[in-house]
Amino acid sequence: MTRDDYEAFCEIVLGFAELKGRQLSAPALELYWRAMQHWSIEEFRAAAEQLLRTCEFFPTPKDFESLRKAGRPTAAEAWLKAVEASAGAISCGRVMTVRTCGDPLIDRAVRAIGGYGAIAMCDEDKLHFLERRFAEHYESIQDAEEVRAALPQLTGSDAVSHSSTFRVTGPRSAKDILGRIAHAHNGAAERTRETQ
Repeated sequence: MTRDDYEAFCEIVLGFAELKGRQLSAPALELYWRAMQHWSIEEFRAAAEQLLRTCEFFPTPKDFESLRKAGRPTAAEAWLKAVEASAGAISCGRVMTVRTCGDPLIDRAVRAIGGYGAIAMCDEDKLHFLERRFAEHYESIQDAEEVRAALPQLTGSDAVSHSSTFRVTGPRSAKDILGRIAHAHNGAAERTRETQ
């Protein structure tokens, strides 16, 4: 929403508050506005109409966000896509590398449980165990992505120096990793001394 939508926004919120027997102070209304600014006025109006029908109490911005989350794919829907993609993981009795199902979020959750080959090779009566693990990873990755997108200033890579971030790209010994960390730490300490 833009400042041009502020009057329409206030009419919706104040009307809602009146129907639910609540009164909002100017600071509370401003805080509500700031929390909902990333919505379009059309989305906000439609969600308010839905919440008016379904909410017993005056809705908070969290209630609006919960409506938005209802529109995202469920873990069960994502699992079905993952299982379909895993069908191509076995060829001539060998596990093949599966490309992707087309959804990076599903691909990341599948990698977290061992890859498409793990799904393809799993006994059917044990598949529900993998599904549960997949659902946990899928939902946590999905939630993390939403928070990162909403709050890049708090969750972005700017908070961590890139020189101190290590990626494990293959088997490494603990001694090698600790040596890399010590080297980076000594280099950072030396740069700090040079600037003083």
